[in-house]
Amino acid sequence: MSNRQEPRFPAANGKGVSGIRPYYAPGLSQANYTTLSAPSLPTFPVNSTYLTDDLDDLDLIDSRAAARELINFVALKFLTTAVNSPFEVANTLLQVQYLPTDQDNRLFNAHLQSTEDETNSDYAEEENDDEDDEEEDDEDIYGTGSGSRSRRRHSSDEPYQQPTLDPSDPMFKRHVPVDESGYIVRPSVYDEGTRPQHQLPPIEGGVWKTIKLLLNKEGEGWKSLFKGQYTNWLYEVSHLFLQPTLEGTLNDAFGLYDDTIPLVHLDHAGPNVATIVFSHLIIGVLLSPLELVKTRMIVQSASPLQRKYKGPLHALRTIMAEEGGLKGLYMSHNLVPTMLYHSLIPLISNTGPLIIDRVFRVSAVDSPFLYGLAQLGLDTLELIITLPLETIRKRMQCQIRSRVPGKRFESVVPLRPVPYAGVGDAIYKIMKEEGGKPATRKNRKTSSRGIQYTGLGLRGLYQGFGMQCTTNIVFFVFHAINGIEADDFEDF
Repeated sequence: MSNRQEPRFPAANGKGVSGIRPYYAPGLSQANYTTLSAPSLPTFPVNSTYLTDDLDDLDLIDSRAAARELINFVALKFLTTAVNSPFEVANTLLQVQYLPTDQDNRLFNAHLQSTEDETNSDYAEEENDDEDDEEEDDEDIYGTGSGSRSRRRHSSDEPYQQPTLDPSDPMFKRHVPVDESGYIVRPSVYDEGTRPQHQLPPIEGGVWKTIKLLLNKEGEGWKSLFKGQYTNWLYEVSHLFLQPTLEGTLNDAFGLYDDTIPLVHLDHAGPNVATIVFSHLIIGVLLSPLELVKTRMIVQSASPLQRKYKGPLHALRTIMAEEGGLKGLYMSHNLVPTMLYHSLIPLISNTGPLIIDRVFRVSAVDSPFLYGLAQLGLDTLELIITLPLETIRKRMQCQIRSRVPGKRFESVVPLRPVPYAGVGDAIYKIMKEEGGKPATRKNRKTSSRGIQYTGLGLRGLYQGFGMQCTTNIVFFVFHAINGIEADDFEDF
């Protein structure tokens, strides 16, 4: 029989003894007790006035803290948009500029060919009349005509008159076709003789070369790197507040899970994806005038003589006055590309983690490197799908179909003179006219028949692809080395 004594526990409700704290004895000072009890609080008479004042003070403190955080967030957003503005400006100019191949360079002013032919025929008739008059005068001067004895140039009976610079004189219009507004028709975007002084030469480089050209261009300078920055900041802040609010409202209305729960943790993520896409679509269309103003502010010339819009508010008023008010602002040729753009981007970006988790079976916790690599591949696929749509959308935003004639929109880069009829027409025309390399002397090739060609491709639809793809790679490297989630940067 073992001599081991079984431990004895006091009764749960014994007098002077606690079943939870058996070593506690009443009357001992707290200094001799290992587990200190909570200090007793002084009691005050309950007064509803005191409680109401305390709650009001707490609400005031909370509102001040929330306002401080809001101001800090808005200021930080303004700084981030300012830092990103030069790259946004350069990328937009690369996307909207019109660089036809050497074979399709003749299409630059095909819509004005008939007008040019009529103008040239008029000029030819005027030249023939002038030549006949000159021949008669020459005959009179040299005494070969019938009126040589009575008609002499600069004779005493006909005093010499100083010729005037009359714009209607045929000599000023000879071989210089103009359009219906009186502007000179450029035979090619590469023609330096007819290039406007405020316009950049065709940009055949990347983002950094575009920034350098803007800095060195007279009338542009460093201020041009921040064109549209205020409008972009206003759009970003408004979108960050409106879109989550609408998404949460839709989730509450349909009884869905909270929008703060990641989609990968939901058994059925389809309804939540639908509310995300629908909220992005509605807010994107609602704020599309700000994107329209931003694009035109970036593309227009900064020269005071050629500048059409003085600021965002002036641009908005001018667009509404010249292009049909609110109906022209929303229900225009920009509606379809806007809806496609704000539907595809949230759909692809939010279903990416679902595809990685449920299709590829890769977990961010178990295999962070493979997860980051899969995310990089999906981001590149998203860029391949959405970048052509973004290019088409910005080009169509620069098309002014004015109902009320106003000041001419002068762009800092050459634009296509013939507007695109729609998204499909824009894709076809860009691939056909700008698919190959630009028609410069460096890459120009000539076949045996003497026809110059540069090839076809997708070059015109993927301007700025290298910079954005490099950005995705940098985020992947950060995530792989330091464990920095790329989603943390998307909130700023």
